[in-house]
Amino acid sequence: MARALPGDGDEFRATGVSLIFHPKSPRIPTVHANVRHIRRGTRSWFGGGTDLTPYYVVPEDAAHFHRTLRERCDRHDPVFYPRFKRWCDDYFFLPHRNEPRGVGGIFFD
Repeated sequence: MARALPGDGDEFRATGVSLIFHPKSPRIPTVHANVRHIRRGTRSWFGGGTDLTPYYVVPEDAAHFHRTLRERCDRHDPVFYPRFKRWCDDYFFLPHRNEPRGVGGIFFD
């Protein structure tokens, strides 16, 4: 494991928060979000992601969700959103159904 993580030394620390909202109403989408911080020696980084899984897709809501993610990513680097979105889209693609799970989101590390 020590060879796989950036940084130095044999010890590391990891902290994370994972949030999942499963509403009772099928009109409200399920939302996942998680963030983690990992430190090994002198190096540390954040990772995580968020995605939206509606039972009934409302195109305006999906567009708003992605527009908000893009705006936040673009504040730092305009290449982030397309890269992070693709990572999430690939992860949540269901090959046995040939479709994505939900409307996607972003993953970063």
